[in-house]
Amino acid sequence: MKFFAMKSNNIEASGPGSLTWDPAKVADSLKHVLTYVEQEAQKSLSWYFRNKRGKSFLSQWIRFLAVVLTSAAAIVPLLGPLLHFPALNNPLWASVLVGLAAALLALDRAFGFSSGWARYVMAATNIRKSLEEFKMDWEMLAAQAGPNPSPVQVQALLQRARDFRIAVEGLVLQETKDWVSEFQNNMAQLEKDVAAQLAELKAQTEKAGQARELANQPGAIQLTVPNADKSDTAAIQIHLQGATGVVADEPLAGSKTWVRLNLTPGHYELTVSATVGGKPVSDKTAVTVSPSVITQAQVALPA
Repeated sequence: MKFFAMKSNNIEASGPGSLTWDPAKVADSLKHVLTYVEQEAQKSLSWYFRNKRGKSFLSQWIRFLAVVLTSAAAIVPLLGPLLHFPALNNPLWASVLVGLAAALLALDRAFGFSSGWARYVMAATNIRKSLEEFKMDWEMLAAQAGPNPSPVQVQALLQRARDFRIAVEGLVLQETKDWVSEFQNNMAQLEKDVAAQLAELKAQTEKAGQARELANQPGAIQLTVPNADKSDTAAIQIHLQGATGVVADEPLAGSKTWVRLNLTPGHYELTVSATVGGKPVSDKTAVTVSPSVITQAQVALPA
């Protein structure tokens, strides 16, 4: 069985004693300094180039899928008639596809795949540029110093190595600061978006509750029989039929107006019966009762 050491997620610095100076061996010490700063720079460079692969992979796939979903949102409604598949005509499909595309882009923004990819590429490119500049400067200073550099020349070489090492760490630090700033902004925006969505959901829930409560409020019917006096008798029979059966079956006497309160909202059939000229007559009408509303109805006795 083989065991593989896991690569660190951080840019690990060399441990104590990795950089030493021997005054008795100036040339060897300078080579050691050169190797040290180049290795440290190469370590940072390799880290950024290695870790950008995962971010670039996720970024490209997320954006590819977002484009595919957005395009599908425009195409799917057109496929319904062509494929004779009515379910595709539902506009909710387009909304779902666009919503998924937006969710993918929000995921990319929240976790910084695309922006992190760009940061890593920029950091690696700047480190590589600094490394190449350092190599050329070091070679020029070493050529001027020759095999036996003077203390001033040694100081110049060490100063150049120091400046380069600090510059590389500065690039890493700047990239880290950019990541922290972006992370904090993304989290703040995410919290703001979540709070807005929760507020909207709460408002919708309250609105739906109010609508349900209003829908359950009873209504009423006010019936007018304009020619009630044509009845041979003093009474007119009022029959009200609802979805659950007979709601009212009662006479109307001495009045042209009949009122029924506390009716469940819905559709009703209202029938007016009487005797006119010795013959039974009747007429009916459909009435829709709305919540908290007195619905006006009028039925005249047939001549």
